[in-house]
Amino acid sequence: MERGVKPSAILDALKKPLKTGSIVTDQLGRQSQRFIGQFGEVVVNPQTGKILSVNPTSSSKAAKLLNKI
Repeated sequence: MERGVKPSAILDALKKPLKTGSIVTDQLGRQSQRFIGQFGEVVVNPQTGKILSVNPTSSSKAAKLLNKI
């Protein structure tokens, strides 16, 4: 909510992503995976399913991904 992403945009990114990133492991061994939706980008811990971060998707990024479909 603080970042201007509505709960419906989070659900949309998780259920119908425009792009799903591969699972990445950081230097401390923590895993994350990015789901990019039309209105929001969600980073999730694939082991726990917990949301780590949420940001709005830029309109130019969404347009590029929508055109690739």
